[in-house]
Amino acid sequence: MFKRILGEYAQQFQGYGQHDSQECINSILDLLSEDLYRKLKKPYVEMTEANGKSDALASEEAWIKHLIRNESVIVDLFHGQYKSTLVCSICSKVSVTFDPFMTLSLPIPGKKEKASFFYVPYNIGKDYTNFKGEVFLRESDNIKEFRSQVARKYERSEGSFLVTVVQDNMIKKMVDQNTRVEEILNQGVILLYEINPELNP
Repeated sequence: MFKRILGEYAQQFQGYGQHDSQECINSILDLLSEDLYRKLKKPYVEMTEANGKSDALASEEAWIKHLIRNESVIVDLFHGQYKSTLVCSICSKVSVTFDPFMTLSLPIPGKKEKASFFYVPYNIGKDYTNFKGEVFLRESDNIKEFRSQVARKYERSEGSFLVTVVQDNMIKKMVDQNTRVEEILNQGVILLYEINPELNP
């Protein structure tokens, strides 16, 4: 019965297809908020940018304007505010607004996987032995995080080595710090080549 009534007010939830749960709860809370609005009529309010005002003042003004049109117990319990900053790529103008929100989408972090690697020093002497290391990373991490972990765990500078993937005794790829870890995991042997120390003061 609840679903049928919800479908009457929010037609996208009619029928028995799959729907996004966050969209559903937002629709329910929006409908409740409209029904519990504390005033008889909603006045028109023009939302404005911060225009050089302090964050505290601009956010307070934006929140008051939001309350004028949305004053209800749902807003009291579920609404918040975040600062949004946009910079024009052409004229570099900065636009700052304070926008209300009811829910925030956060990514679910994946599980960490072991990334094993071999470290090859710049100067290889007769007593050289393979140095094998490992760190634990998520596939969504980038190589910058990989470098940071190697640097912390094995006391090496983040910029002192190249990260490569070797397959069939050939370097398959050299990766930069913005590459995602998923692009090197299970793609071959990860080799870190130390750069000439004189070039890395």
